[in-house]
Amino acid sequence: MVELVAGVDRVPEIFVVEHDGVRCMEQRGDGACIALDPLTRLCTIYENRPQTCRNFERGGELCRRILAKTNRI
Repeated sequence: MVELVAGVDRVPEIFVVEHDGVRCMEQRGDGACIALDPLTRLCTIYENRPQTCRNFERGGELCRRILAKTNRI
């Protein structure tokens, strides 16, 4: 779940849900980000992605740990 930062993140409203008063990016039933294209696995809102996504280093340590847990590496 990606929490959105007010005044910083400009995500299209169709991808936003509110949980306990906190605006977040919606997720698919399998936990994947709602903005992730299921066929290409690319972000459909890349230019407008949240700051959390911008800070996430693809292939970095956290990424590798997550992939290891899901047996994708």
